[in-house]
Amino acid sequence: MSIGTPLKNKATRVLLLGSGELGKELTMELMKLGAEVIACDRYADAPAMQAAHRSHVFDMLDPKALEAIIREEKPHLIVPEVEAIATDKL
Repeated sequence: MSIGTPLKNKATRVLLLGSGELGKELTMELMKLGAEVIACDRYADAPAMQAAHRSHVFDMLDPKALEAIIREEKPHLIVPEVEAIATDKL
């Protein structure tokens, strides 16, 4: 798998659902590999959001909101970092 370059057409986009301290560590490691990371959580300025390329704040238990973010970002990979997610939309 070719990872590509962040913020370019061929970037590998990773959508991180949950942006706590563990998510921040994961974000930094993914970025070292060249992935474009989009951090999501229910509150602004979560730790991983401070390191990610982009972020979104929304209730991840809301299936419509989650689906909208997935459609907008078109991630190659989705990483659930918390349990409070509308998993039927993944």
